[in-house]
Amino acid sequence: MYNLLRFIEKYSNTLLFLILEVICILMLIYNLPYQKRELTNFGNNVAGKIFKTKTNWNNYFHLKDENIILTEHNAELMSMLSQQQNDSLHKTIYHQNYRYIPAQVINNSIYRHNNYLVIDKGRKDGLKKDMGVICEKGIVGKIVNVSDNYASVISMLHPYSIVSARFTNNQHLANVSWNTRNYRYGTVNDIPLHLNPQKGDTLVTSGFSNVYPPDIMIGTIEEMTDSESKDFNSAKILFSTNFSTLRHVFVIENINKNEIDSLFTQMKDE
Repeated sequence: MYNLLRFIEKYSNTLLFLILEVICILMLIYNLPYQKRELTNFGNNVAGKIFKTKTNWNNYFHLKDENIILTEHNAELMSMLSQQQNDSLHKTIYHQNYRYIPAQVINNSIYRHNNYLVIDKGRKDGLKKDMGVICEKGIVGKIVNVSDNYASVISMLHPYSIVSARFTNNQHLANVSWNTRNYRYGTVNDIPLHLNPQKGDTLVTSGFSNVYPPDIMIGTIEEMTDSESKDFNSAKILFSTNFSTLRHVFVIENINKNEIDSLFTQMKDE
């Protein structure tokens, strides 16, 4: 302790100069938009590289699990190819409206009130704000911020994440959100009163947005719950995506998004 005090006393002028320099630089940066934006991008890139290095080490020790997942996914693709020709042709034409960009999760939170992911693709790879993100099991979230090489994603484990869903057995619509504080379960809202969902009933994306294509898996009904609305029912849903094991995802680009947005803008102006 004595040596530390002697060191501070000896170099007090130098230390004071350095502290004042740092304060001046920070004040200059945060009062000039261009410098602030560049510092933010620099910070995102540095943090992204650190997270990616950590993820690479984790992935090295999970190669066996990854191979199992890839094998299962290949089996699903083979099953899709064996469907009837007309059905396959219809799906091929439809999905030409979307481009899928593979990415790797380098940081992920699941236990917070507001949960996010960071992925290793960014503006240079064609990513933009509001693009949807999925994995081989189902929906993941939506991009909220993009830097040159990385992007942050608001996951389904966030109070602001609301997805338009559809029951596969009766085609009725509902909304799926998350307020359970458990990363495996969400809430299905706005279920019409005349419906009586059963455990195991499947929900997929409705396609009535520019974020997700239709028929992307969301999850299955776990049990009915009390609803805050007298006009609708609600239920607990088991997410098909296990957010605690996310490593590989796909970012969805809706090729026709600008044209669709233009139509909505025209309707609002009329």
